[in-house]
Amino acid sequence: MKTISRLIGLLAAVGWMTAANADLADVEANLGRLKVPEGFKVEVYAEVPGARQMALGTSGTVYVGTRGNKVYAVVDKNKDHKADEVITILDDLKVGNGVAMWEGNLYVAEQHRITRYAAPDFDLNLPFKQMREVIYDQLPDKVHHGWRYIAFGPDKKLYATIGAPCNVCDPQGIEASIIRMDPDGKNVEVFAKGVRNSVGMDFQPGTNVLYFTDNGVDMMGDDIPPDELNAAPQAGLHFGFPYVGGRDARPKDWQNKKPPQAVTPPVVEFQAHSANLGFKFYTGKQFPRDYQGNAIVAQHGSWNRSQPVGYQLMRVVFDEQHQVKSHEVFIEGWLNDGEAWGRPVDVLQLNDGSLLVSDDYSGVIYRVSYGESSAAAAPGRGQASKVTGLNMPESAVAHPDGRIFVSEIGEFGKSGDGKITVINKDGSRRTLADGLNDPKGLDLFNNQLYVADMDQVVRVGLDGSKTVIAKSGDFPEKPMFLNDIEIDGLGNVYVSDSGDDDGKHGAIYQISPEGKITQLINDKSGIKRPNGLLLDGPGKLLVADFGNGKLFQVNFASKKASVTLLNQGFGGADGLVRDTDGLLYVSDWAGGKVWQLTEPRATPQLITEGHQSAADIALSADGRFLLVPDMKAGELVPLPIK
Repeated sequence: MKTISRLIGLLAAVGWMTAANADLADVEANLGRLKVPEGFKVEVYAEVPGARQMALGTSGTVYVGTRGNKVYAVVDKNKDHKADEVITILDDLKVGNGVAMWEGNLYVAEQHRITRYAAPDFDLNLPFKQMREVIYDQLPDKVHHGWRYIAFGPDKKLYATIGAPCNVCDPQGIEASIIRMDPDGKNVEVFAKGVRNSVGMDFQPGTNVLYFTDNGVDMMGDDIPPDELNAAPQAGLHFGFPYVGGRDARPKDWQNKKPPQAVTPPVVEFQAHSANLGFKFYTGKQFPRDYQGNAIVAQHGSWNRSQPVGYQLMRVVFDEQHQVKSHEVFIEGWLNDGEAWGRPVDVLQLNDGSLLVSDDYSGVIYRVSYGESSAAAAPGRGQASKVTGLNMPESAVAHPDGRIFVSEIGEFGKSGDGKITVINKDGSRRTLADGLNDPKGLDLFNNQLYVADMDQVVRVGLDGSKTVIAKSGDFPEKPMFLNDIEIDGLGNVYVSDSGDDDGKHGAIYQISPEGKITQLINDKSGIKRPNGLLLDGPGKLLVADFGNGKLFQVNFASKKASVTLLNQGFGGADGLVRDTDGLLYVSDWAGGKVWQLTEPRATPQLITEGHQSAADIALSADGRFLLVPDMKAGELVPLPIK
């Protein structure tokens, strides 16, 4: 009885028995307690109760499973690295922990089955319960270790972890294994055996080998057996449970029993009871080069140890031969003086190279970034000061570090005199890239600028290097007046073509990361002169019509895009941007005005006028100002909004 009471006390001490879902202000206040390597930053990305496994949709939406009955969709509409919406898309699940995306479909692993939902990125308000397709219903329906993790492999197979329904026992059937199947649930086979409780899988870039975490047996002591990171280069391997944990730790009742086949030892032994869960091999470009190919592992933290351990992110380093070189703490501080305020669960890489980390204890998802230091806008300096002497400034975009990039057209219609100018936080400026034609719309993705340059799209590195990613002849029809640029979370570039003065050849194009160009709408769409673009959720763009001052939404999630009129009266509608509170702003190039709207259909509120030509507006890095390029005046005007 004393042992049970002691366990209950330990469980309560680390918050395992009840969901915490702390107040967001408390979580953000605690971020300062995290110890991160120099140059890295951790911020709250979204509030998601009980957030567990995460999956990235085709439009940048993040799908989040829970150990309850819900699956959520997390949407960052304005690409400010904070969620604008958290939508409950399913609420009738039996431990809906595992989520994965494949060919646009969402897969959800429950305690007893795996289900599939067609094309959620098309519309997050679809009747998903009615659309449910059960592809596999033979999972052991047992509570103990009944939360499933799933992942698709390079072989186009769906892998699922099946935990042992016990602390230590003789598993039956497919218990204590990893299984795999076709995307339709057929051809199920056991891929790995002897796996007590794996809750994280990923495939190593360069080798395609499956790696998975595994949590060791409880009640053997504070420091045995170790938690594991395992590699399974082929099917049919056995990883020890219940005969051995780690390389040589044997449970009492299994010391004299022989495993049915040779046991494959772990490639990393972690601290016992640190509860290593989800992880990802890092393949992005945002982090320093020596993070390439590393595995970032979430340690959920112990519940049955005299002194709590874990509650951190680990970094496993591999050598050039793809073998483990070392492992070390990456980020720590969710555990302070024996008390936990957060418990990392899963790791997901976004397409900009940053990482998301779910936390089911605090009920949040964090974003871990590198090189995105907060920018301060001191009065009279940098962002808060008007910049004069620009030569036809058309567009602006703020880097997270506070620098501002401005496109200067030069003499309109003259080739080669356009440029991109950098305005530093101290107000100084320099030319980043010149030799452009009529550069207009700008956007920033993965530390590179994308520029709509009259009849081509150019990528500009922050070192000034230039690469044409879409030439005039690459487009389905010859571009006339490429105007604005918008980029989604997957790296797809959207560019508007305002066409001629009568709207002929007006269009919107999508350029995939591989360079494929697709025309989403043409001049028969009802949008006369497409100009400003702004993502408005999965598969949707807001479009400012320069020709008639209207605001449209283009839904391109299906094969044929649809166009909806939302608002009007914006004169020569040009720029579109949302602030960190979700308010929408629309600029009027012809009338020199800017309006604010609470949502696209709301009554516009005029917040500034008297500019000669308010062009493609942007948000400052700190979110306090609108950056308004006044093209004819040759100025960049900061407009306070907070």
